This record gives sequence, structure tokens and C-alpha cells, in this order.
Amino acid sequence: MRFIYHKNSHLPRLAWCAVLTGRPFEARIYHGSAVETFDSFFVEGAWDGKFLAGDFDKTTFFMGSGGKLDSTGSKVLVFSTPTHTLERLYSMYDNGNLYISNSLPFILQMTGQRPDPGYMDYERDFNSILKGLDRYKRDIPLENNRSVRLHYCCNLVVEKTLAVTEEAKITPGPFVDYADYYNKLTQALGHLISNAGSPARRVRYGMVATISKGYDSAACAALARDLGCETVVSFNCPEQYINDCGDDIAIRLGYKNIVLKSADEYLSNSVLAEAEFVASGELGSDIVFSAFEREYEGNLVFTGNFGDTMWDKNERDANSQLRCINGGYTETCHAEYRLRIGYIAVFPASFGAVEWPSVHAISNSAEMKRYSTGTAYDRPIPRRILEDRGVSREMFGMCKSGAGFNYRHYTLNKIKSRMAPPSFLSFHDFYKTHRRRGFRVLLRWALYIWQTKSVFTAYFLNKIGIPVKYKDLRCDVTPNPGAPSYLFAWGVNELIKRYKAAMEKESASAIT
Repeated sequence: MRFIYHKNSHLPRLAWCAVLTGRPFEARIYHGSAVETFDSFFVEGAWDGKFLAGDFDKTTFFMGSGGKLDSTGSKVLVFSTPTHTLERLYSMYDNGNLYISNSLPFILQMTGQRPDPGYMDYERDFNSILKGLDRYKRDIPLENNRSVRLHYCCNLVVEKTLAVTEEAKITPGPFVDYADYYNKLTQALGHLISNAGSPARRVRYGMVATISKGYDSAACAALARDLGCETVVSFNCPEQYINDCGDDIAIRLGYKNIVLKSADEYLSNSVLAEAEFVASGELGSDIVFSAFEREYEGNLVFTGNFGDTMWDKNERDANSQLRCINGGYTETCHAEYRLRIGYIAVFPASFGAVEWPSVHAISNSAEMKRYSTGTAYDRPIPRRILEDRGVSREMFGMCKSGAGFNYRHYTLNKIKSRMAPPSFLSFHDFYKTHRRRGFRVLLRWALYIWQTKSVFTAYFLNKIGIPVKYKDLRCDVTPNPGAPSYLFAWGVNELIKRYKAAMEKESASAIT
């Protein structure tokens, strides 16, 4: 048994799709130019182990995805997800073959499947991971009564029969105190950086970090700086981003290259960038970060994602299943953008994610009391990381801002105002072609308005000058049945076109 590789320079750099057949038992891997390929494994990502060992399936800190041969017993192939729930693998059977991929549009293109434009619950289905690893919706419906399976934070073991079972990831075990947690975290980050820079790689990765005046990104930028990162990025416009720009913190941390850009830069794109950021099921919260395409390319990108979960002292339900039903994972919308640009997303806060209860206990321990503000926005671990490096208390973590926006509650006209013209024209054509009507849609509107009334109440009160914040909605709230409910299918269909064109160009090149 061996991998049969098909490198395609027209594909997104880090995308891959495995096509497994049973008779004979073969594994063909179609992949982009930056996927690392060897006789016994392939990978797009980095982990806290030696690169040539290819042991990403046995690590506690893996950012990316890959597959490997395993000749022990019937456990022939192992495919690995990252050790967090912000990205996933996809699998489906078609015509007797098994397909596994790190890209939803890629696996759908390879199997000839499409999302169902008439289905209104894609956003809720993908948000279901917020219910926890034991309760998320595993099968996502497609056209023609087909479905694709989602896999999070696990290893996929494939037998010779093409049967797939999920194997739990190895965990670092509960953390004892801050020193134990911090030492293990920084050691894992150091090993991951060494792995990403291995001379045996086709692509060796540098480092860049994001920063703001919030807790999480600033703390992760501090960790990255200690490990040699010299470039940090932040937004300094439009107006609402001025007070959240983290350039002063970056200076205090000793960054040499501080890149500041506008969060509205994506509005000038002509390549349907918005499609990439809605094709994961999360409706585009981080499209603004496409401004840093040049800075992200070929780098480990340190961000504060998962800090909302792991480092929040006031979280009431810290659990080993990563259940956080009133939260949201915005970084999930980066998946296709990351594969195309060719960078590895690094989430320091996700280290030891399933050991969240012990991290939460540390946040609430007596030793961390001096780093607690006693407010609703209170994260002692990142505060200690920053204050220990000389960043004064009032410079960060004073209020929660966050970058980006989400299309989920927008009208069609509001979507138009937050999309580049070529993107909206494409989306509007899709919307008009597939627009739903009838009693079923009216019923969904009634449910949606009732369940989200707090959002609209807060919106109108703010409009008349009464500042009100609404609570985060549950992940299982009825999705907006209007224009936003078409965004996912539109985005996936646009990216399927890209993957199809890439495969056709490669076939044409092979013929000539």
C-alpha cells in the first residue's frame, strides 16, 4: 500500500482530497503545491513533534490536517484533523469509493455533489459544533438526498474495507497550575515552530501575529514575539477600529514590523473573496482579515481565537466536550482562504482544549486573583501573560470590541453594502435564481423573528440613542430565512467552480 500523489499547481496551495478505492486498495491524493508529501504521510500543517517522524496523529497540538499509512493490523490509513474545532475534515462515499478532504468545495467537486439551495438550516447545522464534540450534527444534507460527514478533533481510521471509525486525540492531561499550563503551552509552541521550519519541508514557514486591544490576540502576539515573531498586523480604520488598534501594545512588546490596514479593504476585491468566507457555514465574520493576504502567505499566523472559550474566567460551563452553545467560532470562516493563500493558522488558546475544565480552574485560582479585574470581561491568563511583559493594565482588556461583522441578520440591501460589487452581483443572481417562496418560508420567518427579538430590540434602541447590548444567541437558534440563508450555498458553488477549473487545467496540461 502506498499513496499515489497528484500534485496540481492550479489548486489552492494547501487543499487535498483523498480518493480511496477498495479493489484494488488504493489511495490517490489530489493536492495543491504546498502540501508536503512523503511515502508514508502527507500533511498541510505543523505540530509539536519532529517533522520527518510524521506523528501528527499522536500529538497533543496539531494545526492543520494530513494522512498517513499505518500497517499495524487492519488500521491501514489514518487521517488527522487539527486538535481544535475551528477546522474539520469531510468524508463521503460515492460510487463505491471513499472521499476524504480538508475542503468542502473540493470533496463536492470530486463527487459531483452540490449544496441544496432550498435548505435553510446550513448555518445552524455548522454551528452545532458549539453543542460539543458529542452532540454536533455530523451529516450535512446536499442535493438529491445525499450528505457529507463532518469530523472534528479526531483521527479517522480507515480499514481495507473502506470503513471509517473515529479515534480520540491524545490529550496533555489536566493542568495543575499557571506555571504548568504556561510551560507546556510555550514548549508546544516552540516545537511547532521548529516543525514548521524543518529543512525537510517543501515550504518553510515564518511567523506573523494579529493584535488588538482585546485580551486574546494581544496575549498570543506576546507569546509569538518571545518565540521570534517580528511582524504583527492590526486594523486602524475605519473609525470604529481606531480605539481597538493594538500598535501601542506591539511597540511595548518589541515588534519591529507593525502593519496597519483598513478593515474595509476587502470591498475593493474583484475575485469574489466573500465566497471563501461564507463557504464554511459561518457567515463571513472575518472577511476583513483578507486585507492581510500578503502578510499571511507562507507563515504561521498567531491569532487569539478560542480565547473566548478557554480563557474566560466567567464561563459557567467549562467542559471537556468544548460545549459553548451561546458562543461562536469566527475563525472557522478562514478555512478556504487559508488553503488558497497557504498559511498555517495557530491558535495558542486551543492548546489542551479538551482540558478546558482545568484551565478554567486556573483562571479562578487564588494565584490568579491579582490578574482578575472582577468584571464581566475578565481573563486572568492572558492578562498575566501581558502584564508579566510590561504591558500596563489599562492598555488592553478594558472592553470587548472584536474585528469584523457577520451577515446573519442582514437584509439583502445590507449585504449589498458589505460586499464588493462583483461579489454582490454574483450572489444576487444566485439569490434570484433559487429564491424560496410559500407558507414554509413564512413560518420560518415567524420563528426567526421570535427567537431573535432581543437582537432587533437592541438594534432599534441603539438607533435612538439608548445603548443596549444583546446577549449571544444560542447556536441552535432558527437561522435567518432571508438572503443570508443563501450565502453558504452560493459560496460553496462559486468555489466548486474554482476547483473544477483547477482540475480541468491540470488535465489539459497532462494531455499537452
